[in-house]
Amino acid sequence: MFRPASLFRARLVLALLLCLAPLHAGAAEPQPVIAHRVEASFDLDAHSVMLTDHLTLPPGLEKLNLGSGFEITGLQGAEGTDIDPAAAVVTVDDEAEPHQVIDLVALGAGGGGGIVLRYRGVFHQSTEEMTFSREKVGGEITATISDEGIYLSSMSGWLAWSEGAMAVYDLSFDTPAGFETVTQGERLRHETADGRLLTRWKAVHPSDGLTLVANRYFVHEEQLADGVTSYTFFLQDDARLRGVYMERTAAYLEMYEQMIGPYPYAKFATVENWFPTGYGMPSYTLLGGQVIRLPFIPYTSFGHEIAHNWWGNSVFVDVSEGNWCEGLTVYCADYQYKVQESEEAALRYRRRLLKDYAAYVKDPEQDFPLTQFLSRHSGASRAVGYGKSMMVFHMLDRLIGRENFEEGMRRVAAEHQFRKTTWSDFLAVFADLSGLDLDVFQEQWLTQTGAPHLVLSDVDFSADAVSFRIEQSEPPYQLDIPVVVTDAAGDHEEILHLDTVSGKFDLPAEGPTQVAVDPACHLFRRLDIEEIEPTLSQVLGDAAPTFIMDSPSPELKTAVNEFAGGFMDMPLFSMISNGTLPSDLPPEALHTNIVFNPGTELSGKYHVPGLTVVGSTAILEGKRYNLNQYDLVYAAQNPNYRSVTDLIIRCGSPDRLASLARRIGHYGKYSWLLLPTGSGPVLKGNWPTEQTPLTVAK
Repeated sequence: MFRPASLFRARLVLALLLCLAPLHAGAAEPQPVIAHRVEASFDLDAHSVMLTDHLTLPPGLEKLNLGSGFEITGLQGAEGTDIDPAAAVVTVDDEAEPHQVIDLVALGAGGGGGIVLRYRGVFHQSTEEMTFSREKVGGEITATISDEGIYLSSMSGWLAWSEGAMAVYDLSFDTPAGFETVTQGERLRHETADGRLLTRWKAVHPSDGLTLVANRYFVHEEQLADGVTSYTFFLQDDARLRGVYMERTAAYLEMYEQMIGPYPYAKFATVENWFPTGYGMPSYTLLGGQVIRLPFIPYTSFGHEIAHNWWGNSVFVDVSEGNWCEGLTVYCADYQYKVQESEEAALRYRRRLLKDYAAYVKDPEQDFPLTQFLSRHSGASRAVGYGKSMMVFHMLDRLIGRENFEEGMRRVAAEHQFRKTTWSDFLAVFADLSGLDLDVFQEQWLTQTGAPHLVLSDVDFSADAVSFRIEQSEPPYQLDIPVVVTDAAGDHEEILHLDTVSGKFDLPAEGPTQVAVDPACHLFRRLDIEEIEPTLSQVLGDAAPTFIMDSPSPELKTAVNEFAGGFMDMPLFSMISNGTLPSDLPPEALHTNIVFNPGTELSGKYHVPGLTVVGSTAILEGKRYNLNQYDLVYAAQNPNYRSVTDLIIRCGSPDRLASLARRIGHYGKYSWLLLPTGSGPVLKGNWPTEQTPLTVAK
């Protein structure tokens, strides 16, 4: 998840304007570049920073912006004269983004030139409410300065910016000895004097914002074969962990240089944060301490953040057509790791993205076209902006061929480096390489909301052919549908074109026994309910679940209230204390239920193949588990409404419920969890899927 500052500054305005943006705008012209030369000194006890910024401005800029949390203590105009800040600075009390505006004309810098800006800020935001997981990002902070650590996000506006302009940076930091700084660019100075640490970072490549992190880091560096410096900034001196991340850094850089092109920066740093984050910045990644130590992270999410150094952090996003870079980064990272693992793993990943869309985008009000995706802020926005976008790139890969697709990525990376880039820029390159007209593809997958739903019917097997009908929901898409026919010679895939609501097809086959429509989930489509096993994501995707207790004790009531508050992140929710499942509800009132410690009668209403609970023993997929040692969480179909998935929680101690609310959000793709009450790994899995209605056997 990368952090382009301009996306956040422009988010609210652009949300209203994106629908008016032309889809085939030409490549963006190079943007004006501001040069910053900054000296910053930090006082941890006062939670403050003093900054002097020598700015070199390009012609044509009339205004600079600075975060509202700073007091401007001095201004020096283009002629070297001191200017009263009151004569050149106004505060904009914008509810979405309050900030200060500096009038460059009043400073004599309207035609470009140099000015000096001196200012001070005091920040001590709490990091306790920050949350970051695959399912949820919340409580983000913009700046804090304390003995706990220094964090100045680009969103705080700590460095002056101008809309439409990029910037390069030469930054000198004065921190207490041992307080190591890290930001984008190359480290040019690192020395201690008089109990202070003096560091200098220089970022010569333009970007649209810069974030600084500092803490008592153990810093290690290695020179990689291609001249790139690999760093780790860890809060504990962990040689094993350092070795893993150094090895993975080298492997990912080699992989992406072959896939996309030369790495654009002088260094890559893996930085541990003291609060939960998962950010990819130019030339470094900032990962929360718990996340960075999860054993799977170096082999999954870590590579995703490295890939962002090509997509988003050096090839910039022109948001006039939406944010393409999250989907392309998922394609190059998370999905490619599954492709390298096996065809089956890649299929499961594509199917998981389709299940996420079905779970989180049930309500049409939650859906939106890709041209309006800016950043992830909910399960629905992730399912569209990451999942649907990844599937669009996957469909392009299949449509134009892998060789053309990878050559197209390399061409865009080379020709658009450090320039804003649109979906149209990619589509134009892919069309040129393949010779295909991609206008309809672009129009339907980027500007339309939703996804087609497919139905297979009227299947007829004969000795030498199989005939069938495929229907799709309205409005119809132009689809190239993979259909697999099984006959005496094995499986045969055909690509069938459908551009109407219904089409009849006849395929020759020798003794056909089965026909399957898109069995490998190559199309972005809305899955049929029969194709989806109950998963936690279907519960996490419900904005207003009902919390149900069966004969609760006072302690359980209190704990469930705490669970609900943490799960919902809001104080208002529905609670039922008598173990009764809602019934006779209209479709618009259907919501998932979260059921706590159900008794025999209530538990018996949920039929889950492969699970039996007897007293304190759970028999799951043939294995026995002691529920005094595990808390059991599982998704099951609501007994009253086939379209609703409920969540059942069996927890032996009310004291553990509050922490369960935070933990289960990391496991949305699974059907069941066994969470140890002590130390040990979380056990997890999925219920078997019923036979898909898109597969018919003779």
